[in-house]
Amino acid sequence: MAKKSIKYRFNEDTLSFEPIESRAKDKLKTFTLHSILGLVFGFIAFIIYSNFFDSPEAKRLKNQNMELEAQYEILLRQTQEIGSMLTDLEQRDENMYRAILQAEPIPSELRRGNFERTNRYASLAQMNHNALVMMTTREVDRLSRRVYIQSKSYDELVELMRQNEEKLLCIPSIQPVLNEDLKREASGYGWRIDPIYGTRKFHKGMDFSAPVGSDVYATGNGVVVYAGYERGGYGNFIRINHGFNYETYYAHLSKILVKRGQKVVRGEVIAKVGNTGKSVGPHLHYEVRLRGQPQNPVHYYFMDLSPEEYDDMLQILANTGKAMD
Repeated sequence: MAKKSIKYRFNEDTLSFEPIESRAKDKLKTFTLHSILGLVFGFIAFIIYSNFFDSPEAKRLKNQNMELEAQYEILLRQTQEIGSMLTDLEQRDENMYRAILQAEPIPSELRRGNFERTNRYASLAQMNHNALVMMTTREVDRLSRRVYIQSKSYDELVELMRQNEEKLLCIPSIQPVLNEDLKREASGYGWRIDPIYGTRKFHKGMDFSAPVGSDVYATGNGVVVYAGYERGGYGNFIRINHGFNYETYYAHLSKILVKRGQKVVRGEVIAKVGNTGKSVGPHLHYEVRLRGQPQNPVHYYFMDLSPEEYDDMLQILANTGKAMD
């Protein structure tokens, strides 16, 4: 059995060593001091470890946060790309479908809504990466609203088409010359350089460059109101009244195959491409007019062109600065 350790102290009066008796008070003081020092050093060690070393759980959560941040960034990019495609659909809806059916345009505020003045994102402000999360969530909300409004717009247009079946047969909606006969779209609608006078002039229609003798088609059902030579520069010229305030013009023809008062249907051959009147090369000058006002014909090929062909035509016309008549 181990002997109990006894501590001694030197007594100067008796010049001898005397055993030191341990008191409970002294023991408690020593224990308390050691405990406090242990707690202090333990707390310091905990602070150092937690600041410089991650626990397995902290590492797992940090990796999850990094993955979520990356996923949100990808989602934000995808919603922005979808938003660009939806913008294209909205522009066609306003400038083509609704314009042709004479439907009221949808206000931009209604399409996009107002998600800035709302507190629905307040709870997200407490999250990590709150700016990215709020931005992505807001973009998804905007996209959802735009898709919903566009879907409702298509429902409205389908109903208008059902109610206006006869009107749709009459409205110009195809190209007057087949794609296989085209050399190129020589010039589009808008301000162009006059090929003869060299001055800037507003071109009221679209020029289709094609070989002499190529077929020219009526672009909608209607009645021929003029078929003959027009001395104002159109040369051999046909004007068709489609009703519903629409008319189409076909100019510089080499041969006219219809006569005044004749009823024509969409897709019927009415003439041949030529080079008569004020013209610098074989082509068809084509116009669409609504209530007597020239319209951009490119918006009236919706039964003829795929979205890709439509976009290609827009690119070609945007790069053409000179008319052929």
